[in-house]
Formats: sequence, structure tokens, C-alpha cells
Amino acid sequence: MLSKYSLEDNTIDFIGHAVALYTNDSFMERPAIDLIRKIQLYMDSMGKNPSPFIYPIFGLGGIPEGFSRISAVNGGTFMLNTDINEVLFEDGKVVGVKGPEGIAKCNTLIVDPTYAIRCGLKDRVKLVEKIIRCICILDHPIPGTENLPSVQIILPQRQLKRKNGKI
Repeated sequence: MLSKYSLEDNTIDFIGHAVALYTNDSFMERPAIDLIRKIQLYMDSMGKNPSPFIYPIFGLGGIPEGFSRISAVNGGTFMLNTDINEVLFEDGKVVGVKGPEGIAKCNTLIVDPTYAIRCGLKDRVKLVEKIIRCICILDHPIPGTENLPSVQIILPQRQLKRKNGKI
């Protein structure tokens, strides 16, 4: 689809990385419908705020709170700032975690790698990639953004002479 319309490289970068939020150029090898769906999501989000990016109204604490609610509705348990001493397995599959307050059962476990390493599972932790994300709190608007209260700045990989958006 991109080649059909003879788009310039910078335009392709903008669409793929700034609008569709791909971290590498894989979108150019995928079916066009995948890119179209991501562009449509961006466009649908434009009507929600002055920005297509939705920020929590009551601060960043709203993100884990919202995830916790969705988790609970779907039968999950969301544990913040909770130490685990052991990951429990049966027949090679995760069945729970053990911590100071007891055992939490599960069939899927999503944790920061440091938890797995502390529980003696270093051989199951593999660094695949790193990606740079940061939040900058400024005392002034960024020039050229029409004084919007929040913006996202994306530095396309090609313009940085990189193969992807990861470090």
C-alpha cells in the first residue's frame, strides 16, 4: 500500500512510527490492513482530547488502578509493590507465587524480570530488546505545538540512522 502511493521515506516514517506507533519498520512487511487499523485507532482517538493520546485524569496512579479493575473483572489479581519469594510450578507450568502474605494462585504470571531473578529463575529471563520511553515535565510549552498541555515527540528511527526505535 505504501509503495502504491509513492510516499516519501519521511512520510512513511511519520505514518508508521508517529501515527501507528510501530517501534521498527515491520509495518512495511505486514498486511496493509494492520497499518490501516492502527491509523484508524489513532484517528478515533483524536476526538477524545486535544491529543489522540489518552492520559489519566487523576494522575499516573490511574493507570495501575484501571488495570487492576480490568484484571479483577476478568478474574485476575493485580498486586502492586508486593514481594514474592517463590514462583510455584506444577508439571513445568506456573501455578502461583508465594510471598510474605501467602500464596496467590495463577495460570499466567506477568512480572518485572527482577522478581524472577530474585526467585532463582535467572535462566528464564532473557533480554530481548530495550526501548527508550521517558516523560519530561517542563515549565513551558514546546515551541511549535500551539501551547498544547501535553505532546508526544517521536524521533523516527531512519532519521536517527537506526534500524528500530529500540536501544
